[in-house]
Amino acid sequence: MKNTLLQALALLLLLTTPALAQDTARIPTPDARFLHLQVPDVPLVDQHGQQVRLWSDLVRGQTVAINFIFTRCKTICSPMTATLSRVSKELGPDNPVRFISITLDVANDTPERLAQFAAPFAPGPRWSFLTGEPTRVKEALVALGGYTSDKEAHRPFVLVGNATADKWLRVEGLGSASAILEGIREVRAASAPPPELDPASARYFTNTELVDQHGKTHRFYEDLIRGRKVLINFAFTSCQGICSPMTRHLAEVQKKLGGRVGKDITMLTLSVDPANDTPESLARFAKKFDVGPGWYFLTGAPENVSLVLKKLGGYTNEPATHSSTLLIGDAATGMWVKAAAMSDVDQLVYTVEHLDDPR
Repeated sequence: MKNTLLQALALLLLLTTPALAQDTARIPTPDARFLHLQVPDVPLVDQHGQQVRLWSDLVRGQTVAINFIFTRCKTICSPMTATLSRVSKELGPDNPVRFISITLDVANDTPERLAQFAAPFAPGPRWSFLTGEPTRVKEALVALGGYTSDKEAHRPFVLVGNATADKWLRVEGLGSASAILEGIREVRAASAPPPELDPASARYFTNTELVDQHGKTHRFYEDLIRGRKVLINFAFTSCQGICSPMTRHLAEVQKKLGGRVGKDITMLTLSVDPANDTPESLARFAKKFDVGPGWYFLTGAPENVSLVLKKLGGYTNEPATHSSTLLIGDAATGMWVKAAAMSDVDQLVYTVEHLDDPR
């Protein structure tokens, strides 16, 4: 009994977050320290002359530490890279972090020069020093916040991130290795799984009855969550802000997941305005985005919907301030993560498909 209560409490702490204010221009985050980035999948070249894609090959599904350097730098580049080298050594040979150093001087930094620059720092196989075609390198630098028109004046920060949870921090690159290690621990914790859910999961999620857009009644846990991977978001049909763009975006995720939605994957959109959202209005809303089978738009008695929303951290007294968080979970394994619902479609699909990969 004690273990069951601890499991339920751990899940509550993971999923219950304050409601997020919404507008069409900005999606705020629960913690202002964290950045949300769109990492471009640009082709670059590493210090061994091998072409790699920044997102697909190096960042996706990883915890990463990224800095920005150039080989002719006479000031901060070597000390900053030395600090990252200490971080790598502290983490050990089997560490789960990937290190990336991107040149700010693509005109001069060939793979050979990057290899020479890297050699004194003894980088292991999980540390890539990158150059490439100028427009591609610039695209990467701009997206990651490392671009500067004056390379001599570039800022000495390390970008630490967890791509699965879409959590990123900027950490002082000339400080102690311990500050970077702490940043790594923070972003890794953002995607840490809760304890195993069985047998507490049914009691936590409850079998509260909700009604879908077709008028069918479902028990929330037994009928919609148990034994499946699940994507859960929050919306309401009269929303004038994020709801339509978010639903359109998630419809693209559904298309990418294909026939698995409705089989081993379920998508759930919970109304944050059950007093006004009827099955009929939810059906009209869903139809606008051509959603397929396996995606349920849920309403019901206000007290029932409120109970479920509170369990998931989606409850709000004011629908216009509802959360734009997307919950992605595997009820069979107890692995749950949170992501911005407007995150890159391919990133969200990858998270669903690789949710249970070792971290």
